[in-house]
Amino acid sequence: MQGFDVDAIRKDFPILSKPVNGKMLAYLDNAATSQKPLAVIDGIKYFYENLNANPMRSIHSLAEKATVAYTEAREKIAKFINASPDEIVFVRNSTEAINLVSMSLEFNRGDRIATTYLEHHSNILPWMRLKDAGVDVDIVDVDENFDLDLEYYKELKENTKLVTVSHESNVSGTINDVKIISRLAHEAGALAFVDAAQSVPHMKVDVKNLGADFLCFSGHKMLGPLGIGVLYISRDVQYGMMPFLLGGEMIRSVKLDKVEYQDVPAVFEAGTQNVEGAYGLGLAVDYLNQIGMQNIEAYEKSLTNHLYKAAEEVYGLSVYSGRSRNRGTIFSFNLKSLHPHDVAYLLDKEGIAIRSGFHCAQPFVEDKLHVEGTARASLYFYNTKSEIDRFIKSLTDINTTYG
Repeated sequence: MQGFDVDAIRKDFPILSKPVNGKMLAYLDNAATSQKPLAVIDGIKYFYENLNANPMRSIHSLAEKATVAYTEAREKIAKFINASPDEIVFVRNSTEAINLVSMSLEFNRGDRIATTYLEHHSNILPWMRLKDAGVDVDIVDVDENFDLDLEYYKELKENTKLVTVSHESNVSGTINDVKIISRLAHEAGALAFVDAAQSVPHMKVDVKNLGADFLCFSGHKMLGPLGIGVLYISRDVQYGMMPFLLGGEMIRSVKLDKVEYQDVPAVFEAGTQNVEGAYGLGLAVDYLNQIGMQNIEAYEKSLTNHLYKAAEEVYGLSVYSGRSRNRGTIFSFNLKSLHPHDVAYLLDKEGIAIRSGFHCAQPFVEDKLHVEGTARASLYFYNTKSEIDRFIKSLTDINTTYG
């Protein structure tokens, strides 16, 4: 982590110096969304003051500048995950990306899709909807450590068309071996989709190394603006996918009796896009590259280890995450006598922001954790050990007062 200075980094994030409820903010809700550095905040302001026009349409100078900015953002993001620009589709978020694939791939009656118990609702519901069209959907189980049952993938049914899995669970923190899962899917003749919303912000992700046919992530979880996300579609699987939305700029030619569509990515970017969002996400990628994803991953690993070690001293704390030998920055827990919403409320009074509830993963929380929700702290590289210590002390104080 040579040159990694968290105190200097924190100065780039204005909101981290703002008080909440009279207390200095300790923002531990990064799995829901990350905070934004000045480079992104000021960059979006710059876009609106200097580049604001509709790209890919008009030929005036301002529109040409906007087109260049939009194109360069796509190139930055493609390079960030080792893809080609023509494999990068801009969407609103990971949810839209998954829905796009579920509606653009051709599924026939009798086809099978495999998702898992670890998934966010957005990687379950779009596939479950296809059951109405006669598509079978399997939910891959987990063991006592919340690791996926790899034996399922080694014996995939021959009618399996798609295997979809999260790179990292947003509740258990399990980091799945998606490279092996993708390989096993391909050996069985199936496609592989990776939901990387919780991994791309925290580690170096190389789509070619992972072998995924599809991969998605959300900009707002990796310092970028809200409302911009990325869907990677490998060139190998682009042919034959049908448009998700119909409208302007996704067509080559429109006649009343014949329509010719553009290639990927344009065919999936109908209408005016979130251009300033793409520009801002490109700036976020610049910022992450400047720090270095390896530095971020190493620092976060030390933070996570500190958190789990410190949590061992809290009486009455049930921890549901981190059981896998390969865990991320997620810390899901409950205090014995309190509802998770009450824990989140009481922490907020101390200026500590966490999330509580099902985390959009109700089947996993109810069926595997056997609880009606959890509290969840989630870390990013601008967090500090002193914030973790403050969080643990607050949990101890809450337990003493209300336990």
